Amino acid sequence: MHYTSATRGHWLIAIGAIVVVGSTMLQWWQIGGGPGQLPANTGMGISDGRVFLMIFLPGVASLLLVTLPFASEKPVAIDHPLSYLGLFAILVAGYLWNLVNQAQRQLIPWPPQLGIGFWFAAVGLILFARGVFEVFEERHRRLY
Repeated sequence: MHYTSATRGHWLIAIGAIVVVGSTMLQWWQIGGGPGQLPANTGMGISDGRVFLMIFLPGVASLLLVTLPFASEKPVAIDHPLSYLGLFAILVAGYLWNLVNQAQRQLIPWPPQLGIGFWFAAVGLILFARGVFEVFEERHRRLY
């Protein structure tokens, strides 16, 4: 195992990715369901194929990327800050795509108060972003 790869940034990326992947299993929006309203119509984060491709898969890929150095005796070339930055960019694009998709429906209340997965994904992205920042800072500290 290559011990120098498990930095604080890697841990933050892993926690953020777990939160993002977990948020796709939760409810992202709900219409109705209250007293005097129509039956509830809800949507999970993973129910849309684009969200699956742009949020779930990059989240799992980042978890695999974080754990890859633990399975190796030597440093792994793909364990590079730009790899994490690319995965973060895909995650943000998927989140924004879902945000625009929800806003275009105009039936979903904004901000989604009954969509806990939507807010968990935002927290996960913040943690992921902080982790990517830490990984870049750690790389700069190692170079100097």
